[in-house]
Amino acid sequence: MSRKPLPENLHFLHSGEETARQKSITLIEGDEPLSRHVEMIEMIMDLLQSYRMDYAEQDEDQLIVKLLGARIFNAMGAAIKLILGGYYQAAGQQIRDILETAFLLDYFSNDSSLIQKWKFVSEQDRMKEFNLAKIREVLDARDGFTEKKRMEHYKLLSSIAGHPTFAGFTMLRLTPGADAHMGPFFVPELLNATIQELVKVSVTAWENFKWFFKPETLPQFRAVLRYLEMSVDWVEKTYEKPMDRTDINAVKAILSTLEHK
Repeated sequence: MSRKPLPENLHFLHSGEETARQKSITLIEGDEPLSRHVEMIEMIMDLLQSYRMDYAEQDEDQLIVKLLGARIFNAMGAAIKLILGGYYQAAGQQIRDILETAFLLDYFSNDSSLIQKWKFVSEQDRMKEFNLAKIREVLDARDGFTEKKRMEHYKLLSSIAGHPTFAGFTMLRLTPGADAHMGPFFVPELLNATIQELVKVSVTAWENFKWFFKPETLPQFRAVLRYLEMSVDWVEKTYEKPMDRTDINAVKAILSTLEHK
C-alpha cells in the first residue's frame, strides 16, 4: 500500500500555528502577570496528574471523580495549546467545558450519592436531573448567592465561544471591526483574556476536585502545601489583597510531624 502524504495546506496551517505559538511564548515570558497565570495553570495540571497517580481510590465514586479530573486536565491542555497556537475562540470552548465540569463536581460535593445516580441515569433523565441551570441554582442557593454570577460566567463563555453567535465573531478578528480571520493568528489582547479565563476556571475546578481527596501521606501533604503557597501568592499578586495563611501553617505543622517520625 502506497504512502499518501498529508495535504500540503495542513502543513501550511501548522506553520502558522507555530508562528503564533512562538509569538505567544515570547509575550508570556516577558509579562509577569501572564507568566504567573500560566504557572498556576501548569501547577493545577500537575496536581491533577499526581492525585490521579498517588491517591488510591477508596471506592468507585472517587474513581469517577478522578476520571472527571482527567477530563479537566485534557481540556486545560487543549485550551493552552489552542491559546498559544492562535485559536482563541476554540480555546474558549474548552474553558467552558472546564467550568461546567467544575460545577458538576461542586454539585456532587453536596451529596455524594449523586455520583452513582449521574453514572446510571439515562441521557433523557440526565438532561432533567443534572441540568446545568438546575445545578447552578442549587449551588447559588447553598452559598447564598443572589447575583447569579455562575450563570453570567457560563453565559458569557457560551456567547463568545460555545455557541455560534454574532457576538462570537469578536474572537475571530485581528482588530475590532475587521473581517473574521480563518486560521491561527496572534492578538495579545485575546491571548491575555483567554489565559485569564483559563486560570480562573482551572482554580475553580481544582478547588472542587480536591474536596474528594483528603491528604494522608507525606507526598500528599507536600502537594497540598505547594498548592496553598502558590495559590496564596497568585491571589495576592493578581487581586492585590492579603490572604490568610492559617491553612499553610497548619499543613507545615503536619508535615513537620510526619517528617520527624
